[in-house]
Amino acid sequence: IDKFMGDAVMALFGAPVSYEDNARRAVEAALEMKSLIPEISCESLSFPEDTTFDIGIGIHYGEVIAGSIGCKEKTDYTVIGDTVNLASRLEGLTKSYSAGIIISDAVKCELPENYNLLHLDNVKVKGKSVGVEIYRVDAEPISPEYENCYVKALELYESGAWNLAKSYFEKASKHIVNDKSALMMAQRCEKFIQNPPENWDGAFS
Repeated sequence: IDKFMGDAVMALFGAPVSYEDNARRAVEAALEMKSLIPEISCESLSFPEDTTFDIGIGIHYGEVIAGSIGCKEKTDYTVIGDTVNLASRLEGLTKSYSAGIIISDAVKCELPENYNLLHLDNVKVKGKSVGVEIYRVDAEPISPEYENCYVKALELYESGAWNLAKSYFEKASKHIVNDKSALMMAQRCEKFIQNPPENWDGAFS
């Protein structure tokens, strides 16, 4: 654990000690964190109606600057760089996509094949012009009907076939209760039907 930041925790895998499976270790830690949510007592907390305690985790993998960073009066061992910034952006996207864990394509490429992954979207985060493939990670396999509809919808969406993509995203949303991802993507398709984005490359900014 590198630091606590308000209600967030920043964790490093691969620094200062690196392993061959840093990305897998990060995903396993995330899955274990999610599995322990039901055991956390929230009796002393008050939540808005229809709201429960939950967490969102973003994971990215890549090169960073690592070391004791600061000034003479105060230094901390930490990591900085675009890789760290993107991990933070992915964490911020978990609410939008109702996904507890979101990883980048760079993490996916480092994982063995026995993980339950779903390609959610291609996004361009703030300050970047190149899209990043993002995936949700689940402890249990996702509904096959949902996955089939969503995968087909995303293919159509990437190619700019907004009308067809919208219909498949709507079909997907019927297979998981309270799913935000498919509904949000269907709404985005509706906006694109009305106002097609210029120079579309399949990635949403």
